[in-house]
Amino acid sequence: MNDWFPGPSVADERAEALHKLLPGTTPESPWRHNGLLLRIVFSILAMIAVSAFFGFFSLLMMPKGLLTAAAAIGTAEWLIRQHRFFRTGIESGLWIWGTFAFIFGLPSSGKVEALLVFAAAAALSGWRMRNTFFGVFAAILVVAYFACKWDHDPLPAMAVAAVVAIGATIALQRVWQRPSTERLFAGLVLAMPVVGYLASIGQSIFRSEPPMNIPLAVILGATAIVLLACGVLWRNRVLLVSAVLSIACAAIELRNLVNLSTESRLIAAGIILAAIAAALGRALRNATHGFVVTPVKSSGYEEAMQIGGIISVAPHGSAPASHPHTGPDLADSSGPTDKSYGGGGAGAGF
Repeated sequence: MNDWFPGPSVADERAEALHKLLPGTTPESPWRHNGLLLRIVFSILAMIAVSAFFGFFSLLMMPKGLLTAAAAIGTAEWLIRQHRFFRTGIESGLWIWGTFAFIFGLPSSGKVEALLVFAAAAALSGWRMRNTFFGVFAAILVVAYFACKWDHDPLPAMAVAAVVAIGATIALQRVWQRPSTERLFAGLVLAMPVVGYLASIGQSIFRSEPPMNIPLAVILGATAIVLLACGVLWRNRVLLVSAVLSIACAAIELRNLVNLSTESRLIAAGIILAAIAAALGRALRNATHGFVVTPVKSSGYEEAMQIGGIISVAPHGSAPASHPHTGPDLADSSGPTDKSYGGGGAGAGF
């Protein structure tokens, strides 16, 4: 990022990604970060702190939203600029909860368009913090807006989710310099089909017997076909997983097409999955290119790639370090350490 919004550079992110692949490496980075569990804990603590500030300013009858957002985002930026905090959970939690506090402090009319405002706040926080979860959460809020706006029809929300998933699929074809950008599109591909279907379920959750929606299943099936084709063509496992999830959602929606009991449906589904797995295992047996199921022996290039990755993140100096000589001085041939003497005290004449 630039001087206005400091953060890890492209090289820093790539070094961290290499460290995850090769745990033995120690990439040099000026930024402090934590693991996923600690980030979640610190984000929850940041939410509690921001809520306390919000309630305190509310008791004082002061502009609670503006002051809370200024305190939270200001503290986050101070931690980033002065102490090099990034992806620790503290600064990202302060950022997103600070923006949400600002929205909660605004006059509310109870309209569903408020979801879009929260989506914009989550997207802004995700862009600033390079946070995949914030970006995916923003897309989820957009889908939730369409589901609430057209609560009588699940197709708009499902269509928006499918469009976002396919758009993220196309974006994954490009090689992105920042791993965080690639993680964002991968998260959208995985989440959107399931979120769109869950939104349709949420619309009919209070109905005694929700009707089967064939157009909804068609959208899920078409999305699954696109994801499956792109996954096979580009050898992308994320697309294949998302395609399987879309197929599962479509199958759940079409479950009433077959007039069988729940147990019979589950048994039939298990038999079909076992047959598919056996067919794929037989077709890919002894395959060495593309999709494979048989482990192959290492060719030696994997170790070379690991060594190359370690070298790429290791510090490079202009010249090797020099160490002072601590042994006997061999420059003087007349001393007891004469270079002409042999081993075991033997002289040159023996």
